[in-house]
Amino acid sequence: MKKWSIMLIILLSIISFLLMFIDSGPEETVMPIKPVKTIEENTQTFAIIYPVAHPFFEKITETAQKEANRLGINVRIDAPKIASAEDQATLLELYIKQGVDGIAIGPTDPEMITPLIDQAIDQSIPVVCFDTDAPNSKRHTYIGTDNYLAGLHIGETIAQLLNYEGEIIVSSGLPTMENLKLRIEGLQTVIDSYPKLTIDTITHSDGTAPSTLENIETMVEGYPDFDGFVGIDSLAGPAAITVWKAHGLNKTAVTFDDLPLTMEGLENGQLTSIISQNQEKWGKLIIQSLFEQLEGEKVNQTKYTETVEIKKTQD
Repeated sequence: MKKWSIMLIILLSIISFLLMFIDSGPEETVMPIKPVKTIEENTQTFAIIYPVAHPFFEKITETAQKEANRLGINVRIDAPKIASAEDQATLLELYIKQGVDGIAIGPTDPEMITPLIDQAIDQSIPVVCFDTDAPNSKRHTYIGTDNYLAGLHIGETIAQLLNYEGEIIVSSGLPTMENLKLRIEGLQTVIDSYPKLTIDTITHSDGTAPSTLENIETMVEGYPDFDGFVGIDSLAGPAAITVWKAHGLNKTAVTFDDLPLTMEGLENGQLTSIISQNQEKWGKLIIQSLFEQLEGEKVNQTKYTETVEIKKTQD
C-alpha cells in the first residue's frame, strides 16, 4: 500500500511538471486600448465670431457645421448685427468667460481684439483668425485669402479689362480691417506698374450697406468720366449693382465675392467680373485647426485659399 502511495505521488508530480509546459508559448504584450469618445460623450464647444452678420459667411457656417458634426463638436455661430469692433469685442469676452474649447474670429479691428485673443490663449483656449487677421496677436493660425495677393489679382483683372489704361474708382469697407488694407495695397501696386492707369479715389464705408451705397453714388457723380470700378469688400458688389441699374451705367466693374446677388449682377451685365475667395473651404479648416490644437498637434500659422476669377457664362 505504501508502495502504491509513493508511486501515485510521483505520477502526480510528473503530470504537474508536464502541464507547466503545455500551451506555454512566447509571452505576449497586451497594449492598452485608448478609449474613443462617441458623439454623445464629446462636449467640446467652438465659437465662430464673424465681423458682421452677412450672407458672405453662410458657406463658412455650412461647412463648419458639417465638419463639427463629423467630429462630434458643438458650434456656436455669432456676429454683431452691424460691423462694430466694440460689439465684436463684447462677444469675444463673453465666450472667453464661458470657457469654450476654441474660438475662431474675423477681427474687425485687430488692435482692439488682439489683447482679448491673447487673454484667451493665456487661458488655454485655442484661437484662429479667418478672413481678416490679427497678426500681432498670439493666435495660432490665420485661415483665408492671402489678401495682398488677392489685391494683386483684382488689380491685374481690372487692368486687363481696361486694356491697361483709364481712371478707376474704388469702394472699400472699414479702414481698420487688415484684409481690406492689404487688398488695397495689392491693387495699388498693380495700378502703379501701368503708367496709363490711375485711381481717382478710394472711399471707405462704415461697414454697412447704406454707407457703401452712398459712397458709390457720390463717386459716380463726382467722377463721371471714370472707366472702371473696383469693389474691395463684400458690400461693394451689391451696392454697385444698384447704382449701375439706377444710372444705366455700362462701365467695367470688378468686385470681390460670389454672393447670389453679385452672381446675378454678373449674369445681367452690371458686373464684369467677380473674384471669389473660395470661402466655402474656410469652415472645415477652422474646425480642423481648432480640433488639432486641442489634440496637441502642430498647426501651420497660415492656411491660404486661392482666389478665382468668375466671368459671365457664355450664352
